[in-house]
Amino acid sequence: MSTAHDLGESHVAEDRITQQEIHALTRRVEAVEDRVEALQVQTGGNFAAVIEGQAALRREVRDGFTKVNARFDALEEKMDHNQAQIVGLLTELVGRNADES
Repeated sequence: MSTAHDLGESHVAEDRITQQEIHALTRRVEAVEDRVEALQVQTGGNFAAVIEGQAALRREVRDGFTKVNARFDALEEKMDHNQAQIVGLLTELVGRNADES
């Protein structure tokens, strides 16, 4: 009493289903890997753009500070000059005789 089941034919059918499942899973894994790779490329490009934007912003800030510092230096020189003029004028006034005016 030998049946198809006893001869292992159902095992062959199960193997075909298993192989189909393995192929389907392999295709899905490859699709996910492709998507991950695409996202890495896309994210890498965005990351590079962010880094470049950040570097440009740092340059602008550095240039801005340089300009502001130059303006402060110019104002400081002008204040020193004005103070020297005031001191000179006051010294001149103090040195005068009140009757000479």
